[in-house]
Amino acid sequence: MKLSAADLKSLSVFLAVAEHRGFAGAQTALHMSQSAVSFHIRALEERVGFIVCRRGRQGFELTERGAIVYERAKLLLSSVDDFDSEMSELRSSVYGTLRLGVVDNTIMDVDLDLQGVIGEFLRKNPKARLNITVGSPDRLIGEIANGELQLGILPETAQMEGLQHRQIYTEVHGIYCAKRHPLFARDSAKLTVEEVINHPFVVRPYANLQELKSFPNAQVGAHASNMEAQALLILSGHFIGNLPRYYANHWVERGELKVLLPDQVEIASPFCVVTRVGRRPSLIVRTFIQELVARLWQQSHRLDTDKSTDNGDLPSDEQR
Repeated sequence: MKLSAADLKSLSVFLAVAEHRGFAGAQTALHMSQSAVSFHIRALEERVGFIVCRRGRQGFELTERGAIVYERAKLLLSSVDDFDSEMSELRSSVYGTLRLGVVDNTIMDVDLDLQGVIGEFLRKNPKARLNITVGSPDRLIGEIANGELQLGILPETAQMEGLQHRQIYTEVHGIYCAKRHPLFARDSAKLTVEEVINHPFVVRPYANLQELKSFPNAQVGAHASNMEAQALLILSGHFIGNLPRYYANHWVERGELKVLLPDQVEIASPFCVVTRVGRRPSLIVRTFIQELVARLWQQSHRLDTDKSTDNGDLPSDEQR
């Protein structure tokens, strides 16, 4: 089957339909009418010679062969994006689509300032496009490995063959309990690790229990697939667990969460840029990473300057 530009368009519409579980979501995402979406799905089915999805009163579902088309189409369209990026490199211009994966609630991390990185990247490279996927580290790792994503920014996980992890900064976590939890009323100065481990923790499986390093023999009472789920379980009052300081502060300031053992326990969560190995990253990937690293350096330099000012140190004549 020789593919034309029209076939690629129909495949991209089919991907949107599959990912939004129906025509309505695809219409909104693609800014297309229902008749236009239906046209492309019919055109695709005529080209491949079989039904790719069922739609009607019973709901939407991919057929068995449609599911195979979906997986192949994702890889094909990713390869087309990669081709665009490689051609732009030959022209020495940043062009094409960067497929980026990040974990949930990254937007709230002011030290990372990912929204600032994205804004500056797009300002400097107006021909570049950006597709962002938010998911768990396990999901993102899988999608980077199979080529669906070109780049991921996520917590350090077990190294997978074929992927390169480059640490870019460290997120600081604390251990928290909610207002309804028995430890909330305890005097933090008198609290001990031995007392804390008598209460069940909620943990994220992908963290490989690193969050319990300071709590030997701690009991795990629940697992959470992401940070938001972990926060929900902590806020229920039934569990204690770790959260990034920037994320937990929202509830701490409202008196709904309390940090436990603040002077004894501080959990470092390294974050990495993850790409595939085997070939040099494309120009669009390298340019985005450069922008990210430059922003992190600026943030680090600003924090160091603020600390010096807070300590009463004035910059020297050379620094002014």
